[in-house]
Amino acid sequence: MTPAPSAHALGQLLHQFYPSGLWPDDPAYDASEEAQRLARLKASARRDTQAWDAFVQHVREAFPGCRFWDTTLLVHDPCYRLRVSLPKPEREEDRRDAVVCLLSLLAPTYVIYASHFLDDGRVTESWTRYPPLPPEFQPQEAGLASLIESTFHFARLPEEVLFTPVPDLTTPGGNLALGKARLIDLLFTPDRP
Repeated sequence: MTPAPSAHALGQLLHQFYPSGLWPDDPAYDASEEAQRLARLKASARRDTQAWDAFVQHVREAFPGCRFWDTTLLVHDPCYRLRVSLPKPEREEDRRDAVVCLLSLLAPTYVIYASHFLDDGRVTESWTRYPPLPPEFQPQEAGLASLIESTFHFARLPEEVLFTPVPDLTTPGGNLALGKARLIDLLFTPDRP
């Protein structure tokens, strides 16, 4: 496994792709060298999807009986995103549990988290959890981590690194105020339902 970069190193890297101290609605934001570099990187990834498509196929083969959603939005986010469902219990039709992996375009890093949703007509519950994941999510988590590391040689970022604040940057969508963005938001996406 590749060692994970430090929060400091990742913060420095992000300054190459996001303009410091600018809001996305400022005309200088999109015109900045950093935003242009990020746009070129995402455009290149949209043109060449061969490695990602092959990876998704490997995941499909490794998890028979699971459903998959490739929810990658490279127009908006600098990451690939794949949801792998957990097998449903027989009587819980309105339960949607999945492990979700995010692979960054900006650094050879990834994250896996658990996503849970249940609506049985009486109660609705939903949550997102980062490792350690509940036991029922761990087989898919371990298998997905193994496939990511053997295919891409990416490092998994621990929670203490993922949630490190990056106070002078924000996401291009402007959905986070300056001072609110964290490494996970900038390396991957702020949208993690």
